[in-house]
Amino acid sequence: MRCRDPCCSAAARFSLAVEVPASSTATVYVPTQDPSLVRESGQPAEQAQGVRFLRREGRAAVYRIDSGQYEFQAPWPSSK
Repeated sequence: MRCRDPCCSAAARFSLAVEVPASSTATVYVPTQDPSLVRESGQPAEQAQGVRFLRREGRAAVYRIDSGQYEFQAPWPSSK
């Protein structure tokens, strides 16, 4: 798996580009307080092809992803 520069913009959004090699899977942790707000390539992550929501863990949504390229986005969790 290769992650390309996770970042946070001035709008307080987390963004992560991930590439998973053929015949592989990966586990991705996306920081968020609400998994329904996580997007993959602009659509809800749970509706994206090759993405399966596994669980919430602390302040993160955990996904299993199949081989391919993905762009996850989510609002940063508040510190409250």
